[in-house]
Amino acid sequence: MIVTGRRTRRPSWLQVTALCLLVAVVAMLATGYFLTRQFEKRVFYTSNYPKLDEIKALVDAYYVGEYTDEELMDMLATGFAYGINDKWAYYTPKSEMDALQESVTGVYAGIGVTVNREITEDGCMSILDVFEGSPAEEAGLRPMDKIYAVDGQLVSELGREGTVAAVRGEEGTPVTLTILRGEQEMEITIVRRKITQSTVYSEVINGTTGYMRISEFNMNTDEEFKQKLDAMKQLSLTGLIVDVRNNPGGQLDSLINILDELMPEGVAFIQRNKAGQEQRLFVDGNYWDIPLVVIVNQYSYSAAEYFAAVLQEIGRAQVVGEKTTGKGEAQQTFILSDGSAISFSVLKYFTPGGVSIAEQGGIVPNKEVAMSEELYAMVGRLTPEEDPQLAAALDLLP
Repeated sequence: MIVTGRRTRRPSWLQVTALCLLVAVVAMLATGYFLTRQFEKRVFYTSNYPKLDEIKALVDAYYVGEYTDEELMDMLATGFAYGINDKWAYYTPKSEMDALQESVTGVYAGIGVTVNREITEDGCMSILDVFEGSPAEEAGLRPMDKIYAVDGQLVSELGREGTVAAVRGEEGTPVTLTILRGEQEMEITIVRRKITQSTVYSEVINGTTGYMRISEFNMNTDEEFKQKLDAMKQLSLTGLIVDVRNNPGGQLDSLINILDELMPEGVAFIQRNKAGQEQRLFVDGNYWDIPLVVIVNQYSYSAAEYFAAVLQEIGRAQVVGEKTTGKGEAQQTFILSDGSAISFSVLKYFTPGGVSIAEQGGIVPNKEVAMSEELYAMVGRLTPEEDPQLAAALDLLP
């Protein structure tokens, strides 16, 4: 029977087979995509780190406790920073980012101390400086005291940035520190206050010698240093001592701006990145040409020891004290997508003469003078008669 005026053609067996194969392929791809997405949701890490996938599978199958992915990621990131063999690398959780920013600006709510950049072998953080008039000073804390725990949490578990964040907090709230002082262990409770950190202390010794102590190179240190240096220029001084003992380092810009005030025109800093590209930072020729001595010790880190190294190398200053730590890398902080941050070494740096402080193992003073740990606890609070390194610095000046 003719329905439409045309004969109806049936599909051949070849066309049917092709259509079936096409449907099967599409179904297979769709199923594969769906299963892959489900697998990606279940697999915590990536195939580049199969051990982590294996561990997580075991934990999910047998662990009787509880954890959150956020907690796990924070600890994994902490371990990653530790595992790249960069002793200066660290991870900062989102909850501790405020403390990180405050450490750069020098304004925060806390107790008023500067701490070492490394956790010691006994799981502590050493206090390098106690600010005058701070809650820490009022509570009796001293430089070279060791913080063992904060509110019962071990420093060895908190890490450096975690410890700093735990010590800082809301103004008016208490924090209890477990302190080691020699063989003595004590608990000290301190009420946090707003701290505006002054990092430069200045005075005139014997009426003729300027003395400036830099406790840290934060983003305001260069401006504070220049203001106090300009005041000293108005006096009839015959020499200047810059003391960077117990100084953990800090901001590169601050370091260069301070060097600019004290050294002649030329290269002040050489840095080299991962690709081997080199950049040189220069200072101008406008500086205070006064006899200069820099005091350092083994607690002078990074920018502090570099400051001494440059002035020593170009013959601008003599260096007194003890050999420094030997840090030759600069770190950069990268803000991550969740608001946390990872900091690690991105540059190697060198003196104008091309010397790596790290490779040479620190700065060797022109005049080495030993000093006890007990006296280091009082740096900046001793008279020249009590401070053998300061006395030696004075002897080198006219």
